[in-house]
Amino acid sequence: MKNDWYLYAHKRFDKNEIFYIGIGKKKNYGRAYEFNEQKRNNIWNKIFNKTNIEVLILFDNISKEIAAQKEKELIKLYGRMDLNEGSLCNMTDGGDGILNCKRSDITKSKLSLQKIGDKNPMYGKKQSDETKNKRNKSLTGQVRNLETKIKQSLSTIKSGQAKEVDVYIYLTNEYVGRYYAISEACRQLGFIHLNGKACQVAKGNRNHVKGYSFRYVE
Repeated sequence: MKNDWYLYAHKRFDKNEIFYIGIGKKKNYGRAYEFNEQKRNNIWNKIFNKTNIEVLILFDNISKEIAAQKEKELIKLYGRMDLNEGSLCNMTDGGDGILNCKRSDITKSKLSLQKIGDKNPMYGKKQSDETKNKRNKSLTGQVRNLETKIKQSLSTIKSGQAKEVDVYIYLTNEYVGRYYAISEACRQLGFIHLNGKACQVAKGNRNHVKGYSFRYVE
């Protein structure tokens, strides 16, 4: 297990309080000092444009698993602003994936519009009875709960098979969120059968998949 991760906080000067908790892999602590508006959510940007901020490295030289766990603990401790629980502008509960993510009505509307009518990958398509029977038979007795799915995805991270990925809406470059793997991003967005094409986007071989662009987190 490599201890090459860290956990950081952003502190605002005007209220002298922590307003963001995050984790990153040690490469000059780049993620902690990433003040790019396209890489942060709208609440973070408003605070950053309003006051000076300080970067605090809270835990250093730790494993990714410990960093993710500490991130969840501190987000719960300080509380999320969007849920009226505290001072943080984090939009998820932390850890891996986008657990308990609260999207804006505008974002949810855009995501819905991208799957309406002929924009839906299954629009106008009908599966034969033979295909339906084969699919149902293959899934019999293979029900996996959410905990099992997360554990299986985390195992790919530990083995180095999975990479974190940032997702954007291709046309507007609006930041959707960070996922712990391409497969998880596609599952959350509703097109898990397009994992391969999403990987090609992340590698720079395609522009987008179903209106989304994918970028591996360095």
